[in-house]
Amino acid sequence: EQNNQWWGPGFTEWTNVASGRPAYLGHHQPKLPRDMGFYDLDSPWVMPQQEQLAHQYGVSAFMYYHYWFAGEPILYGPIRRRIDRTEGLPFCLMWANENWTRRWDGGVDDLLMHQDYSKVPAIEFIHSVMDALAHPEYFRVNGRPVLSVYRPAQIPYVAEVVRKWREAVRERGLGELLLLAVDMEASFDGLDGTPQDNGFDALMSFPPHNLEWTWKQHTGLQVRPGYRGNIFEYRALAENSMERFGRRKEEALVPGVMIGFDNTARRPDASDMWYGANPYTFRRWLASMLVNVMERPSKDRVVFINAWNEWAEGTVLEPTDKY
Repeated sequence: EQNNQWWGPGFTEWTNVASGRPAYLGHHQPKLPRDMGFYDLDSPWVMPQQEQLAHQYGVSAFMYYHYWFAGEPILYGPIRRRIDRTEGLPFCLMWANENWTRRWDGGVDDLLMHQDYSKVPAIEFIHSVMDALAHPEYFRVNGRPVLSVYRPAQIPYVAEVVRKWREAVRERGLGELLLLAVDMEASFDGLDGTPQDNGFDALMSFPPHNLEWTWKQHTGLQVRPGYRGNIFEYRALAENSMERFGRRKEEALVPGVMIGFDNTARRPDASDMWYGANPYTFRRWLASMLVNVMERPSKDRVVFINAWNEWAEGTVLEPTDKY
């Protein structure tokens, strides 16, 4: 309903994806799905097929974005379907607690839907996901259900909020939460201080956030006239991540890697993209993180991948028309 109001009848992200156009010579746009077409996540056959494909190639679990605005869940149908199924790939949730804006940036300009913590306290969020946490196939690490928060410092009195979340989960008989805060820069509501200072167990690396962004000169790329976006170096980001995790691997930090990033489909003339993303550099980055976590106890060896199907942001592990 909201998409129809804001973007026009029948709008989905595929509308953006299919209309992507190259910003420079050789730019892979549009990025199109190969195996399942322009699927609808609310169709009963889609998620089981995705889970089968992911499991076949070694993905252990899916982490779903969960949108909850002051007591109102949005785009909740696919998660509800997963909860209603008793078999499938393990899953867990991240509260994507950012504003929805016409700019697709989670900021405060051109607001479409606002995270209003004064309307419904953030403490109530935990009750909206309790059925998911109780699911027999909810993803657990050392027996602890995993729950992540995208913009943790945006939550007022966050340490007190997550303390009460933990209490509510214990009272439900679900044990101890494993609470992750996305490793964000301060401008994106990253935590001030350690995760433990704020009630969390660890940070979750989520590239390209909180890494060095190396700008690439447009000279020689034959950038089309009128394009004013930002082009960054994928390889430099991967190497910065590997170097930083090598220094920080003793910290409470769960590593993450990124397929690529390119939101040209959403913002044709002012996108952010990481130039040179390819399977070989991705493999080296992922392998580095896997080697690092092998030093941890076996039950703590977790690496996140951004992302399975962020089609409009160009970070896609599902088969595309190119890969």
